[in-house]
Amino acid sequence: MRSRESIFVVLSLVASSLVHAAAADDETRGFDSRPVALVYRGPAACDGCPETIARRLRESEHKFRVLYVGPAEKRRITPAVLSGAALYVQPGGGQDIPGAAASIGKASIEAVRQYVSNGGRYLGICMGAYLAGDPGFGLVAGQIDSEVDRPRSTLQGIADTVTPVVWRGKKRWIYFQDGAMLPAAPGAAVLATYPNRDIAAATYHYGKGRVGLVGPHPEADESWYREYGLRNPDGVLPDMAYDLINATMKP
Repeated sequence: MRSRESIFVVLSLVASSLVHAAAADDETRGFDSRPVALVYRGPAACDGCPETIARRLRESEHKFRVLYVGPAEKRRITPAVLSGAALYVQPGGGQDIPGAAASIGKASIEAVRQYVSNGGRYLGICMGAYLAGDPGFGLVAGQIDSEVDRPRSTLQGIADTVTPVVWRGKKRWIYFQDGAMLPAAPGAAVLATYPNRDIAAATYHYGKGRVGLVGPHPEADESWYREYGLRNPDGVLPDMAYDLINATMKP
């Protein structure tokens, strides 16, 4: 789970201003007909994580209009706010899962659970994947645990790294930081596995809705790799993030 306190130090002022301009643009376009994606931003998310997945959502084939929700945002997580959304996104965060759930709050957690049950979509990345279980939103049955030190796992520590996965039957490399292994729950559609065949990305049904989860970070951009001196043998490509978004939005 990411804890990226210093990520913006390496970004230029120009890039930062463009990100903020895009976010403000999404907030102010009330007439926009694009589907709305609500992205959590607050204590349960790491610095930069909401903004990175927001960029991927805008660039995806759905061309989402991104609105941030959270305790310090203009919009809180309420049934009324969720009712206008096509997707709710819980991005990466720190290491304290119970603390993250507590910071989101029982009322907001119940609102998201009802939203998904009634046909909404939940996308959880890293901490967001952990929070899909218990403690958290309770959207997926079964154990959601760290892939680090799992049997036959190639990941032996929580430091930021790049790991191979098999995504849609093809070996790919992906950004990883203490990501989750996901449960083989009934009805799960597996998108990716770790080298030991633990599930790295999958979608699940909850009520009338769908839940898309990923343990690593397919949304990571070039700045994440620069921050820790990492290199992706495939290059930094967003296609796995787009694939997860599409699978989550599938009817």
